[in-house]
Amino acid sequence: MYLRLVLANLFCFLKLRLLFFRLSAYSSDEYRNTNMITSLKIIFVAIFVWITYIVISTSLESSLFKEWDFLGSIPWMRATLWDFYANIFIITLWMFYKEKSLLLKIVWLILFVCLGAIATSAYVLIKLFNLKDGEGVKELVGNKC
Repeated sequence: MYLRLVLANLFCFLKLRLLFFRLSAYSSDEYRNTNMITSLKIIFVAIFVWITYIVISTSLESSLFKEWDFLGSIPWMRATLWDFYANIFIITLWMFYKEKSLLLKIVWLILFVCLGAIATSAYVLIKLFNLKDGEGVKELVGNKC
Protein backbone atom coordinates (compact mmCIF):
# COMPACT_ATOMS: atom_id res chain seq x y z
CA MET A 1 0.00 0.00 0.00
CA TYR A 2 2.74 2.40 1.00
CA LEU A 3 4.69 1.56 -2.17
CA ARG A 4 1.64 2.35 -4.36
CA LEU A 5 1.27 5.72 -2.67
CA VAL A 6 4.96 6.54 -3.18
CA LEU A 7 4.80 5.44 -6.83
CA ALA A 8 1.62 7.45 -7.42
CA ASN A 9 3.21 10.56 -5.90
CA LEU A 10 6.38 10.00 -7.90
CA PHE A 11 4.33 9.60 -11.07
CA CYS A 12 2.42 12.84 -10.34
CA PHE A 13 5.69 14.62 -9.60
CA LEU A 14 7.20 13.43 -12.88
CA LYS A 15 4.10 14.48 -14.83
CA LEU A 16 4.23 17.94 -13.26
CA ARG A 17 7.94 18.22 -14.01
CA LEU A 18 7.35 17.19 -17.61
CA LEU A 19 4.52 19.71 -17.93
CA PHE A 20 6.69 22.43 -16.39
CA PHE A 21 9.56 21.50 -18.71
CA ARG A 22 7.30 21.75 -21.75
CA LEU A 23 5.93 25.12 -20.63
CA SER A 24 9.36 26.50 -19.84
CA ALA A 25 10.73 25.17 -23.13
CA TYR A 26 7.87 26.88 -24.98
CA SER A 27 8.50 30.12 -23.18
CA SER A 28 12.19 29.78 -23.85
CA ASP A 29 11.56 29.16 -27.57
CA GLU A 30 9.23 32.14 -27.72
CA TYR A 31 11.86 34.23 -25.94
CA ARG A 32 14.53 33.05 -28.40
CA ASN A 33 12.23 33.85 -31.35
CA THR A 34 11.64 37.35 -30.02
CA ASN A 35 15.35 37.93 -29.45
CA MET A 36 16.24 36.57 -32.89
CA ILE A 37 13.64 38.70 -34.68
CA THR A 38 14.70 41.81 -32.73
CA SER A 39 18.35 41.12 -33.58
CA LEU A 40 17.49 40.64 -37.25
CA LYS A 41 15.57 43.92 -37.28
CA ILE A 42 18.55 45.76 -35.84
CA ILE A 43 20.98 44.09 -38.26
CA PHE A 44 18.85 44.77 -41.34
CA VAL A 45 18.18 48.39 -40.34
CA ALA A 46 21.94 48.85 -39.96
CA ILE A 47 22.56 47.24 -43.37
CA PHE A 48 19.86 49.39 -44.97
CA VAL A 49 21.20 52.63 -43.50
CA TRP A 50 24.84 51.76 -44.21
CA ILE A 51 24.39 50.66 -47.83
CA THR A 52 22.11 53.63 -48.55
CA TYR A 53 24.78 55.97 -47.16
CA ILE A 54 27.53 54.27 -49.19
CA VAL A 55 25.55 54.40 -52.45
CA ILE A 56 24.53 58.04 -52.00
CA SER A 57 27.99 59.24 -50.96
CA THR A 58 29.64 57.31 -53.81
CA SER A 59 27.10 58.69 -56.30
CA LEU A 60 27.86 62.23 -55.19
CA GLU A 61 31.59 61.60 -55.58
CA SER A 62 31.60 59.68 -58.86
CA SER A 63 29.17 58.97 -61.69
CA LEU A 64 28.71 55.29 -62.47
CA PHE A 65 27.75 56.13 -66.05
CA LYS A 66 30.99 58.08 -66.65
CA GLU A 67 33.11 55.31 -65.08
CA TRP A 68 31.30 52.37 -66.71
CA ASP A 69 33.85 51.63 -69.47
CA PHE A 70 36.74 51.73 -67.01
CA LEU A 71 34.93 49.60 -64.43
CA GLY A 72 33.87 47.09 -67.10
CA SER A 73 37.51 46.55 -68.04
CA ILE A 74 38.44 45.39 -64.52
CA PRO A 75 38.10 41.57 -64.24
CA TRP A 76 37.19 41.75 -60.55
CA MET A 77 34.43 44.22 -61.31
CA ARG A 78 32.93 41.81 -63.85
CA ALA A 79 33.20 38.98 -61.31
CA THR A 80 31.52 41.17 -58.69
CA LEU A 81 28.64 41.91 -61.05
CA TRP A 82 28.16 38.21 -61.83
CA ASP A 83 28.20 37.51 -58.09
CA PHE A 84 25.68 40.30 -57.49
CA TYR A 85 23.24 39.01 -60.10
CA ALA A 86 23.59 35.41 -58.89
CA ASN A 87 22.62 36.62 -55.41
CA ILE A 88 19.75 38.65 -56.86
CA PHE A 89 18.54 35.51 -58.64
CA ILE A 90 18.56 33.52 -55.37
CA ILE A 91 16.79 36.26 -53.41
CA THR A 92 14.27 36.70 -56.21
CA LEU A 93 13.40 32.98 -56.12
CA TRP A 94 12.68 33.33 -52.38
CA MET A 95 10.61 36.46 -52.98
CA PHE A 96 8.65 34.73 -55.79
CA TYR A 97 7.86 31.94 -53.32
CA LYS A 98 6.76 34.39 -50.61
CA GLU A 99 4.66 36.80 -52.68
CA LYS A 100 1.27 35.96 -54.17
CA SER A 101 0.73 39.04 -56.33
CA LEU A 102 2.33 39.01 -59.79
CA LEU A 103 2.52 42.81 -59.73
CA LEU A 104 4.45 42.78 -56.42
CA LYS A 105 6.79 40.12 -57.79
CA ILE A 106 7.60 42.29 -60.81
CA VAL A 107 8.03 45.47 -58.73
CA TRP A 108 10.35 43.75 -56.23
CA LEU A 109 12.36 42.14 -59.04
CA ILE A 110 12.95 45.55 -60.62
CA LEU A 111 13.87 47.05 -57.25
CA PHE A 112 16.27 44.18 -56.46
CA VAL A 113 18.06 44.55 -59.81
CA CYS A 114 18.22 48.36 -59.70
CA LEU A 115 18.90 48.93 -56.00
CA GLY A 116 20.57 45.70 -54.85
CA ALA A 117 21.10 45.47 -51.10
CA ILE A 118 19.00 48.59 -50.45
CA ALA A 119 15.89 46.89 -51.88
CA THR A 120 16.80 43.48 -50.44
CA SER A 121 17.22 44.80 -46.91
CA ALA A 122 14.01 46.85 -47.26
CA TYR A 123 12.13 43.71 -48.37
CA VAL A 124 13.44 41.68 -45.43
CA LEU A 125 12.65 44.53 -43.01
CA ILE A 126 9.07 44.71 -44.28
CA LYS A 127 8.72 40.95 -43.75
CA LEU A 128 10.29 41.19 -40.26
CA PHE A 129 7.97 43.99 -39.15
CA ASN A 130 4.94 42.13 -40.53
CA LEU A 131 5.58 39.07 -38.34
CA LYS A 132 3.01 38.47 -35.61
CA ASP A 133 3.98 38.08 -31.96
CA GLY A 134 5.55 34.70 -31.33
CA GLU A 135 6.50 34.11 -34.96
CA GLY A 136 10.15 33.50 -35.72
CA VAL A 137 12.63 32.84 -38.48
CA LYS A 138 10.68 29.78 -39.63
CA GLU A 139 7.69 31.97 -40.48
CA LEU A 140 9.92 34.67 -41.94
CA VAL A 141 11.60 32.33 -44.37
CA GLY A 142 8.90 29.78 -45.06
CA ASN A 143 5.42 31.19 -44.85
CA LYS A 144 3.83 32.66 -47.95
CA CYS A 145 2.24 36.11 -47.76
